[in-house]
Amino acid sequence: MISIKRYVWLIVLLMAGCAGTAPNILHVQAGPGGLSSKKEEVNDSSLSRKITFGEVSIRALGLGSSMEAQVILQNSSSKDVTFEYRFIWYDAAGFELSTVTSWIPAYLSGKEARGFKSTAPGPNATSFKCMIRRPHPITDTGS
Repeated sequence: MISIKRYVWLIVLLMAGCAGTAPNILHVQAGPGGLSSKKEEVNDSSLSRKITFGEVSIRALGLGSSMEAQVILQNSSSKDVTFEYRFIWYDAAGFELSTVTSWIPAYLSGKEARGFKSTAPGPNATSFKCMIRRPHPITDTGS
């Protein structure tokens, strides 16, 4: 028979194991001449205490061509933090335009702030998400 203390401890461990699986997301809408709106979605509060989304810059790469975005990520802690990030681009109707959505490993030294960039896959991109998450182990695909 499991004591109540052990049962509670087991539940706490299970909940901690499930926490932090969803990425933190910065939703950005581009408007004429740059940034129109941005909204942050925090799904991993522990990660958000270490890494915060900062300034967003958007620029056109030429008349009628793609745009480039840069998001400043800030390490709020004094320790190095490793994470993964990716950008996903969307058109005006909300359809995903990105062809590659792989997670890219990265790190920030203690208190470091650095820009992370992405170029839209085409001229019809109007918004993007910058996503960060804790590093995930590489899994064997069995091939």
